[in-house]
Amino acid sequence: MRSFTRRSGMVALAIALTVSTAGCAALIPSAGDDTASAPAHTSPAEQSLDDACETVNSEWGFALDPWVELEADTQSKDFAQKRTEHQAVIASLQNIADRVEAPELRTALDASISAHQQYADTIWPGMGDVPEGYVVNLEDPANLLVILGEQKTAFEQQMSDADVQRYDLCGVMQSGQTAAQACEIANGDWVDAGVVFSDASSIAASGDVAAAQHQAGDGLVQLKAALAQVTDPEAYADLARMYDAYETYYDDTVTTLLTEEEAKRLPPEELDAYIADADAAFTVWDETLTAGEERLSAYCSGQG
Repeated sequence: MRSFTRRSGMVALAIALTVSTAGCAALIPSAGDDTASAPAHTSPAEQSLDDACETVNSEWGFALDPWVELEADTQSKDFAQKRTEHQAVIASLQNIADRVEAPELRTALDASISAHQQYADTIWPGMGDVPEGYVVNLEDPANLLVILGEQKTAFEQQMSDADVQRYDLCGVMQSGQTAAQACEIANGDWVDAGVVFSDASSIAASGDVAAAQHQAGDGLVQLKAALAQVTDPEAYADLARMYDAYETYYDDTVTTLLTEEEAKRLPPEELDAYIADADAAFTVWDETLTAGEERLSAYCSGQG
């Protein structure tokens, strides 16, 4: 599994506290519960959501399987055929959505279908219209491939946002995802999101706590988007445990970081206790991520 370098005293975020008697401290929370599941629903209205999630979790992922293969295929240039196949995926998704009555979930499914339809109506025809031998020029905003790339990114972001909404409501779904496909996500989107989260450390070290919080928040969003893509049970279990560690850190510590001035106002004994607690919590958090990475690396190494 591809990894990124952990900095001294932290895994994803080191918070520099400039005080008269200490240079910096890593504020790391203890890891939370190591399971990730959909919230429990008990009221009559929520039970309807449970029923809807049962349908979606058992069917939605399998309906998307052909789309995953379609998007991964970079060899075929028959974009008309790709659009036809994509329309078949959209029809399958619509069939599932039409059986969902829970408003929150239906909204997420409709958003996903809308993004897929825009992609099918825009990207495949657009790619088919690009002349043979046409060269991308990133410096030219009117370049056809640049325009299509921007549109493709926007539609994929809409799909991702909808996937996260579905995941928040229903949890992990079933699909035909292979272990190798899950490991590709872990080595790609997951690690990239972890880097975004980790980059908050250098921002915090410069003294801009608000910007560091924003950076870490962006990383957390991207981590969940990556997690929502994974359905292979073993890979999902490890990523979910690691995500819980990130989320606990963000909720318990990043959102309540001390600024330099706040740290200076603390009595020495309170600051010492604050740093000691952070150091102890870092150890727990670091071990959670390290163990998860080791398990996932071992699992993925056997997937070719």
